[in-house]
Amino acid sequence: MAGNTGRRRSAIVIALVTVTGTALAAERTWTDATGKLNVTAEFAAVQGDKIVLHRTDGDQRKVPLERFSDKDRTFLEARRADGPEIDAEAAAEDIAKATKKFFSDLRSSDREIARRLLTKKAQSFIKGKNSPLAHLPKPASGTRSIRTGKVQLDGAVAEIRVGVRAAGKFHKTKLHFRYESEEWRIFAISATYADGEKSINFEAEGVTQENADPLQALLGKPLKLTGYTIGGRPLDMANYQGKVVLVDFWATWCGPCLAEMSNIWQNFKKYLDDGFEVIAISVDRDMKALRAFVAQQSPPWTIVVDNRPGNKKTMGAKYGIRGIPAFILLGKDGKVAAVNCRGRQMGHELARLIGDRVSSSDANHLR
Repeated sequence: MAGNTGRRRSAIVIALVTVTGTALAAERTWTDATGKLNVTAEFAAVQGDKIVLHRTDGDQRKVPLERFSDKDRTFLEARRADGPEIDAEAAAEDIAKATKKFFSDLRSSDREIARRLLTKKAQSFIKGKNSPLAHLPKPASGTRSIRTGKVQLDGAVAEIRVGVRAAGKFHKTKLHFRYESEEWRIFAISATYADGEKSINFEAEGVTQENADPLQALLGKPLKLTGYTIGGRPLDMANYQGKVVLVDFWATWCGPCLAEMSNIWQNFKKYLDDGFEVIAISVDRDMKALRAFVAQQSPPWTIVVDNRPGNKKTMGAKYGIRGIPAFILLGKDGKVAAVNCRGRQMGHELARLIGDRVSSSDANHLR
């Protein structure tokens, strides 16, 4: 019992470090473990194994975590789980400003300002001439070449539509932001590319060369997948032997990924009785958002959590997945039979691998 309590205390302290000065900064009455001593103060910070409290009279107290009551420790955990409180109006203003800076700096040669606007994780990968930033088109001169739309907030993530005139064309894009260290930082961009609309994840470790498609190199080869499902179970590829399997790299924040969901669902229903399966590998870093999405949508296929906390060997990094959705279709022999099979192409490839047939719902309609 004592060991479990110690681990729980440590977990609370570690988690609170990430939200210091945000959601917890509210005055309340704190009680010690005996229930006899009380102090009215607001949370200020975590220092080692102590919680720093500020009283209204200006006095500051450092209280060891173990001296707090169970109720207060539960309060700290619950508020930490809620995440930071975000001012929507201020957030929209900050995001719009950062967006203007980002696209304006794409006119420069080094694009250093744009890089510094990224999340820390993204900055660690965005380096050198092969950086995805280096290959984003240069916006035309003039204030009207960059037009920002409305900011869409969803907790600690956000997106903003941006119209950009570059290389003689008008591009419809979206920038994706995450609230990190009390700042809104960019982690991805969505746009229409030669092979369709997709999202480029700046936080993905993988191929960065211009026009490089890591999926093409997989054709004809077996695909070795590992990981854990959202339910915490190891992915067992033995369950998929002799079946045609769609491997879908996706994320809840990726608009093009969500747009393909209905296409996947229609093909899943059509070929389910023929052994067609789907393994959806989520590259989300926000586990709370992923679990909420799955709980609401209840997809009938396997969800693999690629960026689960502590996972240093992601499938996305192994196969160089930076643009999503990324579709890999496995034949019954377990080898990659097709890639990038979006839209109608997915149906064509499944008909080739399984055989063209009508779904049960279509059959009933024809009777």
